[in-house]
Amino acid sequence: MKGVFRNCVYQGKNLFRDFGFSFWNLIYPLILAIFFNIAFSGMIDMKIENIDVGIKKGNPIEYVLDEIEFINVHEITDGEVSKKLENEEIYGFIDDDLNLLVKKSGINQTVIKEVIEQVKQMNKLNRPIENYDFEVDYVIDRNQKANSIIVIFYSLIVMFSIFGVSAGIVTVSLAQANLSNIGARISITPLKKQNFLLAGVIVALLLNLASNVILLIFMKYVLKIGLFNEIKYSTIFIIIGNLFGICLGIFIGASNKQSMNTKILMGVVSTLVLSFLSGMMGPAIKTMVDKHVPIINRINPVSIISNNLYRINLLGSTKSVNEGILILSIYCVVLISISYIFLRRKNYDSI
Repeated sequence: MKGVFRNCVYQGKNLFRDFGFSFWNLIYPLILAIFFNIAFSGMIDMKIENIDVGIKKGNPIEYVLDEIEFINVHEITDGEVSKKLENEEIYGFIDDDLNLLVKKSGINQTVIKEVIEQVKQMNKLNRPIENYDFEVDYVIDRNQKANSIIVIFYSLIVMFSIFGVSAGIVTVSLAQANLSNIGARISITPLKKQNFLLAGVIVALLLNLASNVILLIFMKYVLKIGLFNEIKYSTIFIIIGNLFGICLGIFIGASNKQSMNTKILMGVVSTLVLSFLSGMMGPAIKTMVDKHVPIINRINPVSIISNNLYRINLLGSTKSVNEGILILSIYCVVLISISYIFLRRKNYDSI
């Protein structure tokens, strides 16, 4: 145990003094979060309000629309409909038969359509429309969907959670005689590689978690982006995301004979591709992947974590939590086991 602690202190100093590690794990996440915030400013926490709707005088649901706080009703004639839609003075026109006419699609048009559908359902059930609260159920549902842009920020956080891949590569490279002087010394000493690797995993996990905490504090108090309402499961997924990144880094470092720079590049490309598929570049990418090749994001670790963070914090659902934790744990065990097999087979003709 004393040896593991000594290795932790040594490897901690080694990583912390590495400018590349400090920049990419501590400074770069803050810079990217700022750019993302600027790019998507105004698209987070969208609120449904002041939706202008056109109707003719005497429309059967006029009194219903008047009672909905976020809808502004405009009485217009048939001849004014096209002009007002074209000039975006109204988002939609509802005729006397409850048909909706719009010029283009969007959140506000969807809101109007859903209100009409609720009215039609109430009519079919022969229930008084005035007994239905359109604001409570509907607005909450729409605001959650409007917040789908937050998936990007969840994917961003997860990407930096698995940025421990670099620390994992460095750790395993330090234990290989053909890649570092330290590895050469370790190979001719009775020091156990598993203790050295364990210390590397502990250090990488603690340092990367610290960088994650700094990022989250920065986003919450500086950028004013609140992402976490449920702490327990969110913390579990961030920790397991860090473990996965470190295990992936150890696997990349142990499984091939490429140079350190090449291995680091492999790790960065892996995290970027996984994050891209999970929707970090926009919800449209994730939607397209889910529609055409759904299996990809079902096994994509970044997507598993970001989806669970979204469901837990925005939808209040923990339905897929256990499944997500199990899959990620299996990934970690498999990667570290294969990596250890690779390392045990390392033999050198000379050092």
